Amino acid sequence: MWSFAARMPGSAVVLPDGRCDIIVRNHASTPDQFVPIITGPATQSYCVDYNTGDQWFGIRLRPEHGATLWQGDLSKAPNSVLRGAEALHRLPALAALHGTAPTLDALARIVPSQSWPDVDARLTRAIDILHASGGRLRIDALAKFVVCTARHLNRLFRRNIGLTAKTYAQLIQFHRALKLVTTGNVPIIAAAFEGGYADHAHMVRSFRRFGGFTPSTVPSDLSLPDVFSK
Repeated sequence: MWSFAARMPGSAVVLPDGRCDIIVRNHASTPDQFVPIITGPATQSYCVDYNTGDQWFGIRLRPEHGATLWQGDLSKAPNSVLRGAEALHRLPALAALHGTAPTLDALARIVPSQSWPDVDARLTRAIDILHASGGRLRIDALAKFVVCTARHLNRLFRRNIGLTAKTYAQLIQFHRALKLVTTGNVPIIAAAFEGGYADHAHMVRSFRRFGGFTPSTVPSDLSLPDVFSK
């Protein structure tokens, strides 16, 4: 669960993390109204503009619960954002917030954690192992850890997350390298080595793909999702 309140006008670059979010956005000019938003698993960054007093309340799902939210449309969900009526159609329970000033507690009551069913334990374990390894583990080795074939593991990722196992691992690898560069004060060349990239050019391609910037031109207005939390 997360929230954000804008203290001044501005914008933020939101980075992809392969997860889905259930969000209500509250504009300062209309405090008793909200915009429901449903996001798919993102692999591309995007920019959000806001004014003073604008608020967001959100629930970020574990990656394997994407299929529960998107049902049969998961294949169309990557990098998709549903707003307003489209979001309400996807999750009608959000309509219960109509006419009220939304809060994080109210959103949590509408979307309780118990509503997200268990999935194949091998997928959950594979995701946790990928996070622990910083995305550096090869998919065939990951499949051996969870006792299944690489092909079947990929099916589990596509069926439940909407992304391939390799793409999800690359997202984790990108975020780990980004943290090394931005908060770990690690030199770029060393971050590429520690991040598991073949070389500096490989890391540059990853940063451009997922962030839209290079390791030497990281924007100051990033919104960094906590991809290492469960």
